[in-house]
Amino acid sequence: MAIFVSATNEFETSTNNLTTHDQPAASAGFAGSAGIPAEAVEPSSSRMVPVTNPDPTTKTVILKEPPIANREVDFTIPPENRSLLDWVSFTLKLDDPHEIARIIGLDPALFSTMPFGFSGYRKSLKLGNISIYFEGREDMGCHVEVTGQGCRHYEGYFSEIPWQTLFKTVLSANAKFTRLDLAIDNVDGSLTLDKIWNAIQEHETSIRTQFREWRRIQKGSFEKGKMITGDTIYLGSTKSHVQFRIYDKADESGIEGHWIRFEIQLRDKRAHEAAKLFAAGVPVGNLATGIINNYFAIINNDDSNISRCTLQAWWLEWLQSTEKIQLTTEQSIKLVPDSMDFIKRQYAPSIAMIRKFLGAAPFKGFMDDILEDGQERMGAKHEKILADSEAIGRVL
Repeated sequence: MAIFVSATNEFETSTNNLTTHDQPAASAGFAGSAGIPAEAVEPSSSRMVPVTNPDPTTKTVILKEPPIANREVDFTIPPENRSLLDWVSFTLKLDDPHEIARIIGLDPALFSTMPFGFSGYRKSLKLGNISIYFEGREDMGCHVEVTGQGCRHYEGYFSEIPWQTLFKTVLSANAKFTRLDLAIDNVDGSLTLDKIWNAIQEHETSIRTQFREWRRIQKGSFEKGKMITGDTIYLGSTKSHVQFRIYDKADESGIEGHWIRFEIQLRDKRAHEAAKLFAAGVPVGNLATGIINNYFAIINNDDSNISRCTLQAWWLEWLQSTEKIQLTTEQSIKLVPDSMDFIKRQYAPSIAMIRKFLGAAPFKGFMDDILEDGQERMGAKHEKILADSEAIGRVL
């Protein structure tokens, strides 16, 4: 399994399975044990190529059309346990945001330029929830931020999972990762908030952890037949380099059933080391269980030395099943700007042709007829896209 070594900036990896006697890593790791290949090799399924010395002559294969998989979907419980990348951000010491877009495998023409930025950057390129911030100080380069929804959007542009190739590509261009979130979804019932909460209540004898604090936040409803509508346990500080969030995803999504999400949030050095290991081919299940086991474990009180206490059977079973999980993807939710982008890319020339043929006044009448007809034909699918867009609050 992969073990996250907290006392250094490195990771240690092995292929040993978890046992009831597995302990958190010692205070020292093997520097560069995972390593990064001297040359990042492009998988045949990827549309990106490695960049070692980015310059205007670099040829990057990019996708110029919108993803065919980016269709509207309802929130449904996954058919099996899974893992997803749920936030990715990194900085590249390059000043041209369009070159950054090409490096990450996307056509710069898909992005819109915005007159606002973030954290010292004055401007940004936006493609849904994929952002490239630029025009900061001279030494800031560009910062790429892909939110949870942006990760689903980004995945839709590729025929197969693109993350390992992306990480290899940007690391070869000397990227510095600043945040990496990994989401583990449990749907088989082996992980519950109540089990974790019961252990926390008995933390002096049931918990081995490097975290100093925890929080539990619940949300409820006064509506008849409803009580808890949101439930989240936080382990660790929001300011630390490592934090866990465990919450009821089914409640959050307003659906019935068992769906618990365990999120690992890594920042700065921790995020960068995890990205290097992922790029080097360490399985995501091994990486996740190593980080979890090192920072938080639910134990039996069976030894006077807490470091030698065994793991509780149910916690061990969940870790062992999680270790086997492979990284998956999820279709993104289609939003109003996606439809706007599609119409602009596919039909702008035809619309311009019609206006030129009809003239300004007849063209306005033609568009009014289209809007009136479209209003009558809007269905549940369109209402859902509208509601999702308003809820997420995307910048139009």
